[in-house]
Amino acid sequence: MTYSNFSDNFKTIISRLLMGYFKMAILLFIISAPTINGFGQSSHFTKSDHWKNQRKSLLLGGGITNFLGDIGGRNKEGTHFSPLDIDWNSTSFAGHLGFRYRLASNFATKTLLQYGLFAGNDTYTHQYHRRNRNIQFQTHLFEISQQFELILVRNEQFGSRHRKYGLKGFRPKDFQVYLFSGVSFFGFIPQGRGGGYGWTNLRPLKTEGQGLSDDTKAYERYSFGIPVGVGYKIGLSPMWSLSCELSYTHTFTDYLDDVSGNYYDNDLIESNYGSKAAYFADPSLGPFPELTSTGKPRGNSDYNDVYLYFNISFIRNVSYKRTIKTKRKHSR
Repeated sequence: MTYSNFSDNFKTIISRLLMGYFKMAILLFIISAPTINGFGQSSHFTKSDHWKNQRKSLLLGGGITNFLGDIGGRNKEGTHFSPLDIDWNSTSFAGHLGFRYRLASNFATKTLLQYGLFAGNDTYTHQYHRRNRNIQFQTHLFEISQQFELILVRNEQFGSRHRKYGLKGFRPKDFQVYLFSGVSFFGFIPQGRGGGYGWTNLRPLKTEGQGLSDDTKAYERYSFGIPVGVGYKIGLSPMWSLSCELSYTHTFTDYLDDVSGNYYDNDLIESNYGSKAAYFADPSLGPFPELTSTGKPRGNSDYNDVYLYFNISFIRNVSYKRTIKTKRKHSR
């Protein structure tokens, strides 16, 4: 088995595991919302300052990703990287861990470390310019972000009244709906495949003739982004919560897919950087060779790349601790 085949099989297995993980998590969401009953916690959890018992929490989770850039897309002209151009065939996976700190009842801040795999493939679209270009890529993205949450709706009540004969218990309600934004810093490694080559790092190949003239320099491997999104968090117990988040990150680079400017003279690329670089610079299928001639648009440098996450997180509250007094109270 080649490394390329192993990599594809590994991605397929991970994607299937994540889809199963999401189905179970969403099912848990649906079941837990109406059915979670009291956990025998102290009555102060039903007061308005319950959020103070949730100041600090740890997050661990995974997600699915999508990419809005120059490669792939729907079967029509691009819409400047809006969600209307999402190519679901290129959905991939991500993982993250983080720390959340509650600043006030309606504000929180969150630090996230994330890994995301983003992909695109021109063969998935029937839009003839992009299909003729025939570029396939994947990008490994490593990100740290600082986000601020504005909690729009919250209902935070936990605990159960003492269950005595004839006294109806108190059903806990703990959920939040919030918006978030912030800033992210990331590094990325774009790769391409095709022409008998397995996954190959593209930046060293200088596929748009970087370095062959004064106005084409190698792009940076690092950049910044601005994530914006919406989230929903539900409490499973005073110690555990589950959240779903959808985020849209606008970046300050157009090279997550190694494509941005115009086609460079392919003969010069081959003579200076080799046949592999020449192939990945122009792997076009050939029905419209005029579309890939020197100086023709290879990408669209007017718009930077965008990526999306749909994340599910398991959240562990590390602020709340039961006191001996509380334990004694509920042992009576």
